[in-house]
Amino acid sequence: MKPSPASEDERRERLWRNAFYGFSALMAAFALVDLDAGRLAGAMGNAGVCCLMLSLINQFPAVKQIVGTAAKRRPSEESRREGAKPSSDGPWTDRLAGVGWTLLLASLILRAFGAD
Repeated sequence: MKPSPASEDERRERLWRNAFYGFSALMAAFALVDLDAGRLAGAMGNAGVCCLMLSLINQFPAVKQIVGTAAKRRPSEESRREGAKPSSDGPWTDRLAGVGWTLLLASLILRAFGAD
């Protein structure tokens, strides 16, 4: 018996959410190690990536759109509409993404001035 497309999409979404959660935990651990070693720029960069990974957890339709485009597949009209609509599931995702990009920019500026 072939699984229904909805269950296949749910499995993929669960896989992506778990992957982003795992990667964000890994980046948080790297940030703490860098902070403990006195590498502020590295810690800020890793914390920024951690925030970006966490902000992508609720953005599965957009991630699916990007991965579909990267794989040179033509996304269907339905997936385009799903990817274009903002996610109302997590209003915190936009703020978290902003914090992530700010931390990455601060890390880049610190590294440009020679801080580690």
